[in-house]
Amino acid sequence: MASLEELRSQLSEIGSPQMQADGYALWLTWLGELNPTVVQTLEEYGGIQVASASGQSLWFYFSTDILLAAARIGVWARFNPLAVTMQIFPSRFRVDHIGAKGMIFDESIWHQSFDVPVEFRMLVHAGMSQAVSVAPGLSLGEKPLQKGMSEEIWSHLSVDTRLPYQSTLGWYALLRPVGNPLDKAYQQGWREFFSQVESVLQRNKFRFTVQDSFVMFPLDTLRQFKSWCRDFLALVNRLKSEAPAQYWPCVTTVVGRKGLNLNEELPKKLNVEWEQLTPDFPHMSMRNALMLGNEFSFHEVRFAPSRQSPDDWCSLSLREENAAKTGALPQMSPTNLLVGNHPHCFYCGQRSHLTAACPSRVMDERDPQVWPTVAHMTFTDMRLAVNAIDEQIAAAGEEKDAAVAALARDPSPGGVFLRAFFDINWPVQLRALPFFWRARTKDFHKAASELAEQDSNPVWDQLASFAHKDPHDSEKELGKLSVRFPKDFRLMSLRGFAAMELGDTNKALNFWREAEVYSPFPVMQAWHAFLQARLLEFSGRFAQAMDLYDQVVRTCPSWHDALYRRLVCEIKSGFSERALGGLASLVDRNGNYFNRALIDPEMDRGHIQVFACLYGLWASMEARVKEEENNLRRLTGELEAWFTPGHAFAAALHERIGQLLQLSSIANYVPRQKVSSGRLQLERDLQMFVAQEGKNLRVRFKSYAESLRTIHDEAAWFPFPGALVDFNRSYNMGVNNMNWALVASLQSPEAFKKALGMADEEAQRIEKLESRMKFLRIVRDATLFLLSMAESFFWLELIGIIAVFVILPLLLIYGDKIGLSWTVGAISKERWQVQKALLLVVTVLALGVAGLRTLVRFEHIREKIFAKAKAGELKKKPKKKK
Repeated sequence: MASLEELRSQLSEIGSPQMQADGYALWLTWLGELNPTVVQTLEEYGGIQVASASGQSLWFYFSTDILLAAARIGVWARFNPLAVTMQIFPSRFRVDHIGAKGMIFDESIWHQSFDVPVEFRMLVHAGMSQAVSVAPGLSLGEKPLQKGMSEEIWSHLSVDTRLPYQSTLGWYALLRPVGNPLDKAYQQGWREFFSQVESVLQRNKFRFTVQDSFVMFPLDTLRQFKSWCRDFLALVNRLKSEAPAQYWPCVTTVVGRKGLNLNEELPKKLNVEWEQLTPDFPHMSMRNALMLGNEFSFHEVRFAPSRQSPDDWCSLSLREENAAKTGALPQMSPTNLLVGNHPHCFYCGQRSHLTAACPSRVMDERDPQVWPTVAHMTFTDMRLAVNAIDEQIAAAGEEKDAAVAALARDPSPGGVFLRAFFDINWPVQLRALPFFWRARTKDFHKAASELAEQDSNPVWDQLASFAHKDPHDSEKELGKLSVRFPKDFRLMSLRGFAAMELGDTNKALNFWREAEVYSPFPVMQAWHAFLQARLLEFSGRFAQAMDLYDQVVRTCPSWHDALYRRLVCEIKSGFSERALGGLASLVDRNGNYFNRALIDPEMDRGHIQVFACLYGLWASMEARVKEEENNLRRLTGELEAWFTPGHAFAAALHERIGQLLQLSSIANYVPRQKVSSGRLQLERDLQMFVAQEGKNLRVRFKSYAESLRTIHDEAAWFPFPGALVDFNRSYNMGVNNMNWALVASLQSPEAFKKALGMADEEAQRIEKLESRMKFLRIVRDATLFLLSMAESFFWLELIGIIAVFVILPLLLIYGDKIGLSWTVGAISKERWQVQKALLLVVTVLALGVAGLRTLVRFEHIREKIFAKAKAGELKKKPKKKK
């Protein structure tokens, strides 16, 4: 039993199709092994196998060639037994931007189930009756009645076996080399490459013709079509890797031959913009690309509006080359904004308008936060923003300019992204003139902080009105001002813009060259050279433009926009491979260029190579970020090993680690690049802090050791050692810690963390010891003072007593002789009372003098005692050592 529901599970739900088309589905069921001739025939007639399972498969055809294929198989089945049922019915086919396929048809058909066929049958839906009626040799027969079929009207397909039923498919292939035919490199490179291409053409027996640098040849069958695409892509890959000297970039297209003839007029009739095609990858309609099968991958192109039509253009690459799918990167092209039939705009690079009508001419000043904001948008957010831009501009209809102006001021993601599209070429837009006219430095990054004030020159009024005037009127007014200010570089640069908008590129170049000469500062000079390079790029003179961009880089090395534009020129000239290394280097310096390259409408020609390069960078960054996330978690553990809980530096690093882990969750190159560089910076900061803090800890520990030594010296002379038990215990513990800290290596986490905790602990210990030492010092000094005072008092008192007991008797004996008879009389009467009074007076005087003497000499006495004690201690030390 074959069930169509079994195949349904293999199809994708296509929410946002890149291509959708009405056509015809074929449900093929068979018994046993399917004859390869059936599959080969279905493919040769343009069939696309959408799903398959045991005994059944589902196919899609864009045209009624499905009836011819069925008829051809029907003729073959007349003479060969074939247990196959073919059921053909109308269907809609959908494909998204990563190649996922889906089909839509009546729900009742999905629920069909057949018994395994035992004979060949072809069943056709009633909705195809008209297509059958106009096909020669085909007719509808009887209505089958079979269990499991839908209630739709079905008929057997009858075939006239006398007709050949040839496929209507056929194509023309065209090959055109890139570059200027007058260039010697072109002539030599194309000659070498054509010899290689010619061998491919001869091997496949293609009848080719060469006309005006075009190589043209027919492809009569789908097999030839596949063979040419496969062999050409393989040739390009082989020459690039093995013989670069024989390679030259060429663009190639394959078009359906219906309504066309293989002659010299063919390239003109195709209406193809050859300068927009990507070299090395065949370009064709999506219809033709899907017919080639799963051997190839297709890529959308952005130089034409997308109508979700099978006739939309795409480019082709071998699927094995595209094994690492670029589907993770959004194919962002708001076609209603960027794509059109005009040449690239000088101001913004878009093709939806002429340069003189560019919306950037009247936009507000540059938004400095546009790229940082884009950097924090995921790829899904970007895609939604692009869709919002497309929808709003499409809804505006004829009021497109007003919609763009309104969206440019909108803070929504769509508004941010629209500003980003216009910001890519900001340096060459009119709104950039005030910045560059006032720049005063050589370093572009410092120019914004060192802008000069706007003066009163009338050129500022001309600039303010320039965007609202006709360029002819502006040129006349600027010409009059130039007579008054003949060497004002600002007038020359503005006249260059007027000439450019009028289409006189040579005149514009001359004005900007002259402005460059008269510009007084390097940034101004570099900017005028940048304008010249942009105009040469705009005119298609890419080699000259690249030389001028190189000059800008030499003048202003920090201005990376010049490097970026040079890479764009390389891509526009068809040599995308040469630009990829420089693009990767530029993205490595500044990740915002990743997003810029992702959306730049002027990258169309190298779209495939650029996206492959960006995807390589993205895949590499994703792998690196996973590693960095592990490193950040490891670093978190290291912080716990290095630092004590609550440490200020560790807390700050923890916060930074959290921010980096949050950035790593954003699917955008810029934040993930910040994660990588941020983790390295964290490591450096940690190493620097540990090294510096280790030095600081040693200084602190030396200071603590000195404090302990001082405390020890002072405490050693405390007169009551029994009271110092707790003090000495705390002191000895501090000494032991200092002995460890001053010899330990602080470059290991355990020692560093222990030292950090010990430093705080010792600071508190010394503070407590010093606090207790104040009390001990008071007790010690008071004791020493009292002892010193007692000693002085003793001697003074002794002297006083001796004086009293010696002088008083002498006075009684010899007083009369020296004329003190009245004193002797008085004393002799109250001798003992006088003696007591004198002893009291002497005692008081001795006490006072002793106190005063001790107070005056206390510091000297204390130092002398300490010095003597230290000298005695030093004498004892050698004895102890012995």
